[in-house]
Amino acid sequence: MVKNSDLAGDRLSMLETLYGYNGKQLNLHALGIVVSLSGILVIAPMLPEIIDDFGITAAEAGGSISFMWACNALAQYPGGRYSERLSSNVVLLASQGVMGAGFLLLVLSNAFPLFIVAIGLIGFGYGMFEPAGIVLLQNLFDENRGQALGIRDAAANLGSALSAVLAITVVGAAAWRAAFVPVVALLGVLVVGGHRLNREPYTVSRVPLDVQSVGTRLFRSRETYAILFVLAVFNFVWQGSASFLPTFLQVEKSLTSFQATVAFASIFLIGMLVTPIAGALCERWSPINLGVGATGFGIVGLGAILGTDSLVGLGVGLVVFAVGLTTIWPVMFVYLTDALAQETVGSDLGALRGVYFAVGSLGPAYVGTVATRFSYTVSFSSLLLCFGLTMLALLWLGSR
Repeated sequence: MVKNSDLAGDRLSMLETLYGYNGKQLNLHALGIVVSLSGILVIAPMLPEIIDDFGITAAEAGGSISFMWACNALAQYPGGRYSERLSSNVVLLASQGVMGAGFLLLVLSNAFPLFIVAIGLIGFGYGMFEPAGIVLLQNLFDENRGQALGIRDAAANLGSALSAVLAITVVGAAAWRAAFVPVVALLGVLVVGGHRLNREPYTVSRVPLDVQSVGTRLFRSRETYAILFVLAVFNFVWQGSASFLPTFLQVEKSLTSFQATVAFASIFLIGMLVTPIAGALCERWSPINLGVGATGFGIVGLGAILGTDSLVGLGVGLVVFAVGLTTIWPVMFVYLTDALAQETVGSDLGALRGVYFAVGSLGPAYVGTVATRFSYTVSFSSLLLCFGLTMLALLWLGSR
């Protein structure tokens, strides 16, 4: 039984995480995640309109989303390395500027090639933004790091859910490009806010990437390969399923565009609730054991979604699937930040994220291609195998 004193201590610890200078930095970074992801993930529920507008296939649409996440993967290591050697605040401001330019170009895109360039800039900017934020939180928080990372992931899920609100607001009322106008404006506000809050000097200099030494330092144990495998495969499932979930629900489950978009949003609303809890639980339980539980939820939830056509069954399946899909990240980030050396956490984490995001970027292309050649049910069913492989890897890690 959890004592009242323990609950009071947890609440006090959470308040300490949210307030003061460190808390303001966390809150500003969380807002940056909310705004950025609301713009990035609004593309998924609007894919049917984008496909019709540009006259492309599902495979081409999936390839374009994969390109965005490939650019994201490419920027992960430089983002972490520059944050470590220069300043995380420098990288955060620069990355938001790159994303802002990409979103502005997306508003102006009148041809598919311009659309590709725009989402490439967005992917690259967000790829630098994420590791810089993790380095910032790793430096600011020690005792409450799990809670800070949980709050960060809650912000990611809130931004993802707001992308659905953007889609519902725009589709049927305006051109899909209009969804990105408020994103551009809010990113500009956050850049100004970050500059005013920052206490560190802006230092810009040439930084060697030194990829070879990072690879030598990281890839010397089977445990590293195992955890990288888990993150890569889970990211593959995440990118593939999230990018096409609204389309899958409309095509295979006969949901309306509104219902499918609400279902898409529900995944991230649930994640917003459970990720801070998952981060806090890392202070008490093993991240690997929590990862095993998250993977189990993912398997059960996806199986339920595939096996039913009723709204109630789909709702239950989506809730369970959302718990599994979203809680894996804060617990794995806690595992990584504890395992990596503090003096090289930026470059090490950036290198690892670059690898597993590169693999994950193939998810939308895979799901879109299989759906084009067979069906969305076949493509989503095959993701169960990915969940099974991650479960085996986590069980192996837990036995070490």
